[in-house]
Amino acid sequence: MTPEEKFQEDLKNLEVRLQAATQGFKPLDGCVTSESVASCEHHGHYRQWVRRFDAIERTTRTDCPQCLQGEIARLKQREAERKARVQVGLIADLKYHSGVPKRFEKASFENYEQTEANAKAKRFCQAYANKWQERKAKGGGLILCGKPGTGKNHLACAIINHVIEQYQDEALLTTALRIARKVKSSWNKNAEESEEQVMRTYIVPNLLVIDEIGVQFGSEAEKIILFEIINERYEAMKPTILISNLSQQELGAYVGERIVDRMREGGGAMIAFDWESYRK
Repeated sequence: MTPEEKFQEDLKNLEVRLQAATQGFKPLDGCVTSESVASCEHHGHYRQWVRRFDAIERTTRTDCPQCLQGEIARLKQREAERKARVQVGLIADLKYHSGVPKRFEKASFENYEQTEANAKAKRFCQAYANKWQERKAKGGGLILCGKPGTGKNHLACAIINHVIEQYQDEALLTTALRIARKVKSSWNKNAEESEEQVMRTYIVPNLLVIDEIGVQFGSEAEKIILFEIINERYEAMKPTILISNLSQQELGAYVGERIVDRMREGGGAMIAFDWESYRK
């Protein structure tokens, strides 16, 4: 029996006892029910129902209603605390496996350095995160492209952290180069994982963020690997976020307009980060 099942069973038993304590026992053949006044050391006098089973000489008495209400409240509180502990552990595990680097592990929309130039980009990304359930249902993605040092990674990691903390959904940040290397390593004779297993690493997560798209204008084989993952996720209605230092036009030429159009479906968008770098 799982902790949840045990809680539901205990709660049901207490609620049945409380119903009897406030409304009396349900009529049963072979039983005699009477009322009396009983005393509780915590709550004083209360009305008590007494049921006698003549055939087996057994007597059942109802409990103090206020005591039962207290037991139910404490049981619910313990269950809430148990779930909170489970949630904290799950969030920690999801973050550990998310691939978010230490520099951005605390990234949020609140600590994003907002300026007049980047306010619109922040607003788009925050709305995407806040409407995650809708984006998840429709498979809507995002493309964050433009100049380096303009906050693309901070906003992408803020989305990941929000998705994990608020919804406990699996999210993974990786790079196009890492994907290519991992898939290629599966082609070795002594590889620990097959190509299919490696591909599933990137297809399964609820949210996949791929950084450094087009950073080295990879080989055709690398492009095919990347496109296959994006397409598999598109068909499975799984949101993907692409990050690139290329301009909108350069990225469109690199990944193809078909991919760009697919990323915009389901409430997705392409956001241009065309202001000057913060690092200057």
